[in-house]
Amino acid sequence: MKKGTKTVLLTLLVFAVAASGFAGGAKEGAKEQVVKFSTPVAPDHANNLAALKFAEDVAKETGGKLKVEVFPANQLGNVKDVIEYLMTGSVHMYIGGTSETSLFQPEWGVMDCPYLFRDFDHLMKAANSDVIRELSDKLEKNRGVKILRADMYYGARHLTTKNKAVKTPADLKGMLIRGPDQPVYLEAIKAMGATPTPVAFSDLYMALKQGVVDGQENPIPTIYTYKYYEAQKYIMLTGHMLRVNVIGAAAPWYNGLPADLKAAIDKNLKAAVEYNNKLTLDQETQMLEELKKLGMTVVQPDVAAFREAAKGIPKVFEKDWGKDTAARLAAVK
Repeated sequence: MKKGTKTVLLTLLVFAVAASGFAGGAKEGAKEQVVKFSTPVAPDHANNLAALKFAEDVAKETGGKLKVEVFPANQLGNVKDVIEYLMTGSVHMYIGGTSETSLFQPEWGVMDCPYLFRDFDHLMKAANSDVIRELSDKLEKNRGVKILRADMYYGARHLTTKNKAVKTPADLKGMLIRGPDQPVYLEAIKAMGATPTPVAFSDLYMALKQGVVDGQENPIPTIYTYKYYEAQKYIMLTGHMLRVNVIGAAAPWYNGLPADLKAAIDKNLKAAVEYNNKLTLDQETQMLEELKKLGMTVVQPDVAAFREAAKGIPKVFEKDWGKDTAARLAAVK
């Protein structure tokens, strides 16, 4: 048998075994089930620390019946790949952005709409609203991916620049600002007055150092952890996106679990998300102070002007998000 044929057959066998294990969930009387949990963030990121807490707590709660193995930093593949693995049955759970999730169901992109949410409390209420439950049900039905939590806080995204303080959208004219290569992010940067320039996250630090772009936008913990302050002088507290990550599971696996194991997962995911959210909020405050000490100048921009500039974005994506989805989320009390 040729080597290539052997490799293909082995790959198919691995997926077949994984899928057969998912079909019935955890077998009655089984001593241990290994649960593969993928996260896209660094090992010391709040999202990943929360996943590790969940793994420890759920093992205790289930008496070792569930052993959760956390794979940080996209070790199992990028978020898009991992969602596909959930759909085929080779990964059980993932943390990922709503933007990546929107690749499988476009309506999820609405959660990245700039200035859609008034504040953190509004974001949390929206993430737990009937609107999101409807999107979750649709994703499960169409793709076999069950969203277990949609309220894992990732942070407020702010703008940074190298040579120029920015207070209004007019100040960004002619500036190249890096954004993720996803339509809503690029449209947001364009609406804010800059020229959006896609750069892979892995290349961003060098792009800033070499002046390929004039600035970028990310949450404070990302700006601090990845040392963008070494190439950026100003941080503008635009808060243009309040971001959550979702926690999803392979629906056949989760739905096939005994009631006690599902209850343990739900209970400990709730605690892990609460832990993450408090830690991230604390980091946003503490790390901003550290950025000041490291030489960054904090600028309070005209947020109302940026909000006004971005107000047309829901209309741009109405076809993908649905006619009233953004308005319904904005109206959540």
